[in-house]
Amino acid sequence: MEMASPSADRVLLLGPLQVIRNGSPLPQPPSRKVRALLAYLAVTGRPVSREKLCELLWDVADDPRGELRWCLTKLRSLVDCPVTTRLIADRKQVQIEADALDVDALRVVRETQATLSSGSTSDLRSLLALFRGDFLEGLSVERAPSFENWLAGQRHRFGQLRQQLLERLGALLPPEDRIDVLRELIEVAPFDESAHVALVRALTTSALHAEARQQIDASVKRFQSEGIDSASLRSAFATAQQQRAKPVQAIRQGAPIDAASHQQPARTRRPTLLVMPFAGATPEEAADARRVTSDVIFGIAKLRSVSTIAWSTASALSDQSPAVAATRVNAQYVASGRLQRHGTEYLASIELIEPASGRIFWANEFSCNIGDAFSAANPLASQIVAGLDAEIHIIERNRALLMPPTSLDAWQAYHRGLANMYRFTSESNREAQTFFHQAITLDPTFSRSYAGLSFTHFQNAFVLKTREREQEIALALSTAGRGLEVDPGDPAAHWAMGRALWLRRDHESAITALEQATRLSPSYASAHYSLAMVHCQTGDPERAVEAADTAALLSPLDPMLFAIFGARTFGLLRLGKTEEAAVFALRGAEQPNAHIHARAIAVLTLATVGRMDEADAEWTRLRHLQPAYNFRQFEDAFHLVDDLRRIYQKAAKVMHIPQ
Repeated sequence: MEMASPSADRVLLLGPLQVIRNGSPLPQPPSRKVRALLAYLAVTGRPVSREKLCELLWDVADDPRGELRWCLTKLRSLVDCPVTTRLIADRKQVQIEADALDVDALRVVRETQATLSSGSTSDLRSLLALFRGDFLEGLSVERAPSFENWLAGQRHRFGQLRQQLLERLGALLPPEDRIDVLRELIEVAPFDESAHVALVRALTTSALHAEARQQIDASVKRFQSEGIDSASLRSAFATAQQQRAKPVQAIRQGAPIDAASHQQPARTRRPTLLVMPFAGATPEEAADARRVTSDVIFGIAKLRSVSTIAWSTASALSDQSPAVAATRVNAQYVASGRLQRHGTEYLASIELIEPASGRIFWANEFSCNIGDAFSAANPLASQIVAGLDAEIHIIERNRALLMPPTSLDAWQAYHRGLANMYRFTSESNREAQTFFHQAITLDPTFSRSYAGLSFTHFQNAFVLKTREREQEIALALSTAGRGLEVDPGDPAAHWAMGRALWLRRDHESAITALEQATRLSPSYASAHYSLAMVHCQTGDPERAVEAADTAALLSPLDPMLFAIFGARTFGLLRLGKTEEAAVFALRGAEQPNAHIHARAIAVLTLATVGRMDEADAEWTRLRHLQPAYNFRQFEDAFHLVDDLRRIYQKAAKVMHIPQ
């Protein structure tokens, strides 16, 4: 683990702000803005313009630059020492030389990924000991919405890192030693259902049955106190106890299955999917097919978009017909499949069935290299999960479209919102917001509706209502945050937060949130695409291309396919692969719902590689849609690194696009 220099002052941000010098805390400045300024400069670690700092901390001020100068004067006593000047300020920029300081938050950022992948339990405990509470606990700055939004993003970012470290430590410890860790995890993520269930299992495994019972009661009460329906939590507790109390063989002998325990609360009525064990022609194929089935069930459960029946129950029902099996567990959809070896590849043939009629809704084939089939990120299972999930949502959306708006439940209203969300027009975006608000009113605990609503505000800030960008960014952040509050385990909630943080130009926090979404569900294509979107503009271009390819593999008919291709275009251009970039830019513009910026990517990329006839044709189409489009709109929409900006500035001049 990295150690700080003995002479370095310590700046503690993970909890109440403290500056430690020579082992003793320095007095806190009474001004909240001085403390906020210290935290922002310490975390940023690079020069920040005075204009940016004024916008951050002074929403309304007669003389923001004068107030900033006063704050910097007060700040010097905290960061400078007699022999070292750490606060560097000129007429344009301000910077704290963070290398001379030991900043707990920066240490966590530097060391978390390596510690998660290869750290020992002592390494994990050492890093977790840095967390004394929330980021800048107790600090808020009135009438500074930009700072408050930044602060919310940082608290989310470090909360996620702390949660990941606790989850990893809990996984490494034996059951009797992980109890305290799981209790801390629940305090960090109080409505993460899996953490509550894991704690009850650890208590039960350690024969602490009375404490397990008390924990069940406390967990249910906690959910209910926040107005969160505890039915699924109760069901998970019951399942955990049943798995220890009686063997699965009882199901084979005809013991009744409590179908009600698999149902969602009536307000959402999410459908339930039963994945029957896949078949194989040979004993070896059959064994591998069972493993793939288990991975698919696990992957569907991690998506948290539809309910799924546990592997043990599905396996116990394997000798039943789809109709009978579905009836016993109240499933609206049944998936079945067959796994075959073809040389060095596996081929999986999958069907999605309506159990009542036996009608096949959807069928597809997926393949992967045998060597990859049981890797940590199983590409075969991930493709099957994404395909089943996408098809179920299409069916549910089409059913919702036939329902009168006044008769919709939360699940149906959410799908009506989705149907409008991806049309990328002002009118359809307003319609989507109406349906998402309806879904939230019907079920305030349904996190997907908050994620959808956040995305509509993202669209407004990005392309539809750019004059109201700051207001829309704030709404995108707040609605994404509400989704995280009601279901921290929903990858869509982290996806929405990541996109909103990107709008705020907090790219590191955006990547943290999006990586958490992919960690929660490796099959969630939208999170992979959004990671590509952030990386292709400001991060790692190779990682961007990889993430875009993953998204396209998981969701080849995705409504955001034009944007997936656009992210790949940016990444390829930064890697110098200009001809390939032009191919994907044009493919993106050709998608039927491509918005105006996707078409601009095609114009500028085609001009970059000298395909002027095609660039002219695309520019004509773009101007037909928006005659006043100019390069400034393009620059404002994206967060382009300098090399990419220069490429497109040159192309815009060649095309005579107004600046």
